[in-house]
Formats: sequence, structure tokens, C-alpha cells
Amino acid sequence: MFDLCLTLGGSTVVATSAHHLVRVTVRVSVANLHRDIDVTLPTASTLAEILPELVRLIDVPDIHRPWQASTLGGAPLDMHTPLHKLKLYDGSVLTLHPIEPPAPPVVRDAAESLGAAAQQAREIQGLDVAAGVAGAAGFALLAHRLVPTPGALCLGALVLLVVGVVARSRGMFWPVPALGAIAAAMWVAGPRAEWLSASDPAIGVLTGALAAAVLVAVGGVLRLAGPTMSAFYLTAAVLLGVGAGGAWLPAANAPAAVIVLGAVLTVMATPGVASRAAGLQIPRIPTAGEEFEASDGYQADVDARSAVAVAITQAMSCAVAVCAIPALAVLAAAGGGWVVATALSAAGALGLYASRHHFPGARVPLMLTALAGAAASIYVVARMPEPHPVLVALAIVVVLVASIAPLWAPRVPQFEPTTVVWFERAEAAAIIAVIPLAVHLTGLFTLIRGL
Repeated sequence: MFDLCLTLGGSTVVATSAHHLVRVTVRVSVANLHRDIDVTLPTASTLAEILPELVRLIDVPDIHRPWQASTLGGAPLDMHTPLHKLKLYDGSVLTLHPIEPPAPPVVRDAAESLGAAAQQAREIQGLDVAAGVAGAAGFALLAHRLVPTPGALCLGALVLLVVGVVARSRGMFWPVPALGAIAAAMWVAGPRAEWLSASDPAIGVLTGALAAAVLVAVGGVLRLAGPTMSAFYLTAAVLLGVGAGGAWLPAANAPAAVIVLGAVLTVMATPGVASRAAGLQIPRIPTAGEEFEASDGYQADVDARSAVAVAITQAMSCAVAVCAIPALAVLAAAGGGWVVATALSAAGALGLYASRHHFPGARVPLMLTALAGAAASIYVVARMPEPHPVLVALAIVVVLVASIAPLWAPRVPQFEPTTVVWFERAEAAAIIAVIPLAVHLTGLFTLIRGL
């Protein structure tokens, strides 16, 4: 027998002993029974000797499996070692629980193993949409033998629209605004050989942008155009429409310069537009002396609205990249020192902004646009017959910074707040610089001086 002092349910059982004692908390877990008891145990006894008395006192159901003792951290304790050798101290916590039998190994043959692996594979989505788009493209190709290109594109868009409405598939409706816009632009602008001035393709682009916006509205009515699709096409339509308006400015590359300027301004306006379009409300806290009724109410669906705002932000960023990268390529083909300055300013503004963005769906396209601006500036300097030394130095700096990006990019999140403030100031300076530079490329300043 051993000496035991047990406190349980408000009653205390004490037996005196000459042995040394240790006061511990025993935590017993059996099935649905979880009990904590404070006991005083003789250090000369073992847990295996004490266990039957503890089980009887707390009325543990019959268990036909051996018991396991462990510390609070999960370290196992030997049930047959005296307590004084377990180095327990007053206030220690012991856990007692039956040993769980290990799960038996699953023996499979080759066929069963392959079947189990197949069940763990993820289901691939979108193959049906890809097949549907390919079928619509086949319709358009066959129809092109009988009708002009705009008519064939309209037929393909009509097939996608009908299938999307019947199948309630947003994926099938995704290409419809683009096909409709291209068809409308080609039909209004006419063949390239019949263009009399730059206004002819510009009117076609304006018509295509309007057609895309109308089709997005139709998709919204049919519940086939979600926030992502609507934000992408509407942003692209606005940028292309504004760029088409640059055709009436003096410079030949005015549309591309206007698109680059519009892209930078769109990125700056994206957070406000996305939050307002998603219906997010900035919480208003009453100032000192105001009643609490002046504060805004709680939005129950704020998480869903936040997800919509993120989707709109990513879609607008993708639209900016789709429109700005070709525009930068057009400016690079034109060449000139002003193009280098404009491209570097746009690259700096978008790159610094993208480096601080949290969402990859927006960060990646904006960073690609910034890299396109840097590449455009380097291309222009490389093709100049006699570039200015300042332009050469700028190109070397850009190439060097881009080449060692794997060295400094991982350290960007570790920058001090004061360093981040300087980056924000550099971003603001780049935004301020790109506005007059892009306007200069449009020839607007020359037009004003000529008045």
C-alpha cells in the first residue's frame, strides 16, 4: 500500500506517511471523461502502483488497454519508475490516458493504389469552357468563308452568348465583349486602305469601346458578367476610348501617350473606385461632443464586399497592363529622349506602387507594366544614333537595378518605415513627372504655343 492525500469533490482523504511526498495535478482523459484532481503522492511509489487507486477514486470506466502517463508537454513517463526518479516537483501536471492502438496499415495492390491516388487528385475545371470557346472559334472560321471578318466575329460571339445563357456559364461569356468590340471597330473603321486620316481608326476604336460597355451591361442583366469581368472590360474601354481621343491631337503617337498617362492615373484611382463600386463604407467615428448616433452602422456583409473590392482592383490592374504595355511598345518604336523620360517615369510610378501591393492579382500585371516601361526606355536608348550621356547613364542604372533584383527584392519588406516614406515620395514624384511628359508627347504644348 502507499500513502495518499486526495482532494476530490470538496472532500479530502489524508493518510500520513514517513515517505517523502510530492503534490501534483493528475489529468485523466478516458473517452468522454476528463477530470483534473490534485493529489499528494509518495515519491517511492510508481505510477503503475498508484493508478488502480486513482481509477477507483474517480470512478473511471473499465479500460482494457494499458495506460500511458506523460507530462503536460507530451513527454512520456515510465509507469514503473519511482516518482522521485521522474524528477517531479510540487505543482507538476501529469496526464493519464489509455494507449491508442496504432492504425493498421492499409495493404493495397497496384490497382487499388492507383484508384486511391486518383481519388486524391483535384478536379480540373474549365475544360468544358475551353471546348466551347474552341467550337465558337470554329464557327467563326467557317463563316469567314462566306461573310467578312466583322460578321464572322459577330457569329462567334453570338454562339458564345447563346451557349452561355443556356448553360449559365460566365466563362463562355468572357470573350463576348472583346469579340463584339473588335467586330464593331473593324466594321466602323473599314479596311485600312480606305482610311483617309487617323480619325477613321479612332472612331472605330471608340465604337468598339462603346460596344464592349454595352455587352457588359447586357451580361450584367443576364447575370453572366460579374464584378471582375465588368471592371476589366469597362476599364479597358475607358482607356482605349481616351486613347482614341488622342488621334485628334497633333503628335502621331498621341494615342499611345494618352493611354500611358491614363493607365497611371487609373492605377492611382483604383482603390477609391474599387471600394465605392463594392459598396464599402469608411467607418465614421464621432468626434468629441458628438452623439454616438452620428457614427456609421455596421455592414453585415463587409467580408463579401471586401472580396468584391479586391476582385475589382485586380481586374482593373489587368486591364491597365493589357492597354499600357502595347502603348509603351508604340512609344518605344517612335523613339526619342522624351519617350525615355516618359517610360521611366511611368515605370517608376507603377513599379513602386506595385512593390507595396498585397494582392498578387494586381501586383503582377502592374509590375509587368513597369518592366515594360523600363524595357521601352532601354530599347530607345540602344537604338539612338548618338544618345545623350544622361540617357545612357539612366539606361545603365535601370539595367543594373533590374539585373540585381534577386539580391535586393527579398529585403524590401524589411525596410524601415522612414525608408518606405522616401519610396512613397519617389512614387509621388514619378506620378507628377509623367503627367507633363506624356502631355508633351501628345503635342498639346506645341498646339498651345501655336495659338
